[in-house]
Amino acid sequence: MERIAVMGLVSWNNMGEQFLARNTEYLIGPEHEVRMIDFEPPGIRISEAFYYMFLVLSKLVRNKRISHKMVYKAVECRSRGYFRKKLKGCDRIVFACGSYKYGTQKLWAYYSVAIELAQKMNIPVMFNGVNIQDYNREDWRCRCLAKHTNYPCVKMFTTRDGEAGYSKFRRSYLTNKDIDVRMVGDPAFWIKECYGAERAKNPRVIGVNLIRGRIFEDYGKNISEERLVEIYCELLGKLDESNMEWELFTNGMTPDLQFGKKVLERYGKKGVAIRVPETDRELVETIAGYKAIAGARLHALICAYSLDVPMTGYIWDEKLLRFAEIAGLAPVFIKEEELSGNKIFSTLMEALNYRYDAGIREEWKQKTKASIDDFLKRRSI
Repeated sequence: MERIAVMGLVSWNNMGEQFLARNTEYLIGPEHEVRMIDFEPPGIRISEAFYYMFLVLSKLVRNKRISHKMVYKAVECRSRGYFRKKLKGCDRIVFACGSYKYGTQKLWAYYSVAIELAQKMNIPVMFNGVNIQDYNREDWRCRCLAKHTNYPCVKMFTTRDGEAGYSKFRRSYLTNKDIDVRMVGDPAFWIKECYGAERAKNPRVIGVNLIRGRIFEDYGKNISEERLVEIYCELLGKLDESNMEWELFTNGMTPDLQFGKKVLERYGKKGVAIRVPETDRELVETIAGYKAIAGARLHALICAYSLDVPMTGYIWDEKLLRFAEIAGLAPVFIKEEELSGNKIFSTLMEALNYRYDAGIREEWKQKTKASIDDFLKRRSI
């Protein structure tokens, strides 16, 4: 029995990251031993001290290239020893984060440190179902990530961005032509099977999924937190006018909860509870119990899609656009320039009668399963 390392953000309180890791484990199957490894390791006093020291220094340096190198050094100090210990005895590595990016978070550095170790330890690596940030040759982080991705130990790279992501990766990032590049569905398309979940019968409540207030601004868009609060209040007003029960819920993240409190305070219902899942299974069961959801977080929407729960979403990042494209969901997604509470409400009402194409969904699911199976069958380095 081979030991497969599944590396992800498995300690995050964003249950979408838990979906990615757990569904990847499910697709690997019981015939392999799975070892979950957190990309952000538990704090060890000495390594954490160096980590924060280099992060502070990176903010004091004006030269971006040197600053980015200090961030890489910080991540290396924090995770290299932990990764080496956890990867010992592992036969393969599957990266189970949903994003291949360098512009936000520090995933580019964690990926790169893990790949350097995998190369030295002769462990083959797979990127599983990622969305892909546009290439920027002027950004040292981007070049660093691309360099490591093309190491010989990386054997397979799959994207959930459809033809757009496939072409982007091959055109901009790929230099090692031995890497098997494929288009797949998000691993969370398998939520129904992984969690043994079913949509509730005769649900009544509309779930309104929350996100942090500055999400549009953080991703280079124009909707401010103030405007987003107004949009949510408009939506709640339309639901109340239609005598529809509603509930605010998060994917588990604290900034999303804080935003929800601002919405309720503005709407005059400060004491109303917001549902915050404590586990990934709880989020699945929560979404399965809704009549429909108005979504913000990608994996709240994917969970609804996987369970045939009607939903509408709005696009604040390319990954939501790509999900809408590959799943044939453009009619229930709203672009930034159209976004308003009234638009979300009207689209949600249309979504109640919208039927997902189960054939398309199954095709993407099988592509995801086949890519993992093929990676596990490959000869080791």
